[in-house]
Amino acid sequence: MLALGGLVLFGWDPLIGDPGHWFTGGDLWGIFRAAHYVGWGSLSGVYAPGNGVVSFPGMPVLLAPVAMLSGSLHLTESYGPFTLARPTAALLLAPVEMLAAATVVFAADALAATLGTTRRNRVALCWLVGLMASPVAAVWGHAEDMLAVTFALYALGALFDGRWARSGWLIGFGVAVQPLVLLLVPLFIGASPAGQRLRTAVRSVLVSAFLVGVAFAGEASDTWRSIVVQPTPPSVNHATPWISLAPVVSRSTVQRVQFGVPRTGLGHTAFTVATSGLRSAAEVSGGPGRMIDVALAVLVGVFLWRRPQTPIRVGWLAAAVLVSRCFFEAVMTPYYVVPPLILALLLVSVRGGRRLAAASVLAAGMCVYAYFHLAPWVWWSPIVVGLAAVLALGYPRALERSQPKDRVAEGRVPAGIPDSHPGPGSGDHGDSAPAPVSDEHAVSN
Repeated sequence: MLALGGLVLFGWDPLIGDPGHWFTGGDLWGIFRAAHYVGWGSLSGVYAPGNGVVSFPGMPVLLAPVAMLSGSLHLTESYGPFTLARPTAALLLAPVEMLAAATVVFAADALAATLGTTRRNRVALCWLVGLMASPVAAVWGHAEDMLAVTFALYALGALFDGRWARSGWLIGFGVAVQPLVLLLVPLFIGASPAGQRLRTAVRSVLVSAFLVGVAFAGEASDTWRSIVVQPTPPSVNHATPWISLAPVVSRSTVQRVQFGVPRTGLGHTAFTVATSGLRSAAEVSGGPGRMIDVALAVLVGVFLWRRPQTPIRVGWLAAAVLVSRCFFEAVMTPYYVVPPLILALLLVSVRGGRRLAAASVLAAGMCVYAYFHLAPWVWWSPIVVGLAAVLALGYPRALERSQPKDRVAEGRVPAGIPDSHPGPGSGDHGDSAPAPVSDEHAVSN
């Protein structure tokens, strides 16, 4: 992933005919400017309008030491409309972003091993996850999306192992970094035992509540607009059919701006004033589609509360919740499909064989297709169908077995979640999958 990040940074612009520039990602510098504000002691500065940050401030907090180091070394960086050809801060920031995104490979492999995926399928899964995660950081500058999935996957592993405190804190860190995994919080609450549900709820939101609360106290209007309203330009990204129901935050306008143009040939420095029209893109909010998605996530949590499931089925429901985000968003960006695809492919790897090959082809096709700018229905429909197909390929078989009484007594696994895998610490599974159990045997147990 470091190598791929370097190829994008130094090789993409020369490949398209601009050898004098480095490619540094669309939103990278806004997040990095927000990290400067954190380093300067102004957490509310994260949501300054010029930064474009619309998520929780976890990633700027993590990047604050990098921003302070970059400033002390007098490295140059781009900001807003001021784009440098070769910002030297990218030499420090780009590897950090790629390393942060690379953590999702280790998390996916760890959870796949917990669920009993064979070594061969885990190798394939690691390559698939790494190839999908690299553009999210290298092209878009959003390593926080992958880091949030990392925390969510490790949180699921802790949940399956009965480590309730660790599970709650891990999903809480993921939410603080990128609230896309906030949809999984009801699932974690519902899958926890009765005595742990309130604690899981508190742990999962405590870090985010503190960070957002401090930012809101410093600058309420900007924080509210960025986190709650979340204005998004559909003309820049990809509109979906839900755009017709999305509230309009601002309409496209043309503003007259003045700027200085340097004059040459005078023997001294001089500028002349030029006037131009600057068109701002229209922006919309999430709308009712996002509320429907939140309601579905809550229903999944209630379902697990009332009817506990095996770890493999809990993992599949978590993948379904993440996939549902792409079903109901009014405006999407190509990298939105990567987080749900990672968890969905992980579930397919447990089944392995032709299913994994078919899911890999579908995932690759969606990741490429998502970059085409097409009409809302033409763009959105194949994405939804492809995600649903990958999710269906990973639907777990009836492999549930009764939970060993000794592990229940130890409190390692909830009594309501049967154990469908060998469990952490059982050693390497090699190339052998768990022996399937027939439906009749499962019922008799």
